[in-house]
Amino acid sequence: MGDFDPIPADARGLDEWAPKRTLTLAAARAHTRRVRLLQYALLAMAAVLLTVLIFEFSTRSQSVIIETEVDETVRMVNPRYVGRTSDGLPYTLTSAEAGRVRGKPNELNLTTPLLNFYRLKGVEASTIDALTGIYNDVDQVLELRQDVVLTTDDGNTCYTSHARIFLETKLVEGDEPIRCLGDFGIVEGNAYEIRDNYSTFIFKDGMNGILESDQAEGGAELIQGAEEL
Repeated sequence: MGDFDPIPADARGLDEWAPKRTLTLAAARAHTRRVRLLQYALLAMAAVLLTVLIFEFSTRSQSVIIETEVDETVRMVNPRYVGRTSDGLPYTLTSAEAGRVRGKPNELNLTTPLLNFYRLKGVEASTIDALTGIYNDVDQVLELRQDVVLTTDDGNTCYTSHARIFLETKLVEGDEPIRCLGDFGIVEGNAYEIRDNYSTFIFKDGMNGILESDQAEGGAELIQGAEEL
């Protein structure tokens, strides 16, 4: 007689599967616990963040917010602007810094602006520089303040604290005192205009100075109250 197996084959399969099922259930329970712990941790973090946000909003609502007005929206370093006058001659405007003025899209605040321009075709460049300025790049008007110095190619130098320059028409005007030196001598005025390609100086509100005389060699003449050179 052959060997007799008292356990049916189906029963043996069930017995072999039982430990695997037990292990699978244990792993599933462990995974469930991990997921639950992760959920608790996320809920705790959300509660902490919500508490922080509530605290921040409550603190802000009790504080006084002071708004500081900002004059400039965009600041540029070493900008360069070029253009031409009505007679076709070029000019170049540079500065250490430039800032677009808030509420005035056509104006730029300039730091140490320098204008290079030509009075006439074929002559050397003339310059005007200052500590500060405002440039309207649409109207081509440059307004300079503080330590304004005009130096022309024909040997004239003027010092003032204000100059409004209409770049296209080559007209300069100022409402502050000016002092000019040149071949004509030394002239001072309380206000002024410079016209005709920066060659005609009109002094307003009185003037005085020492003019070089062409009639006597080395002579000089003191004038007061004259208006135009």
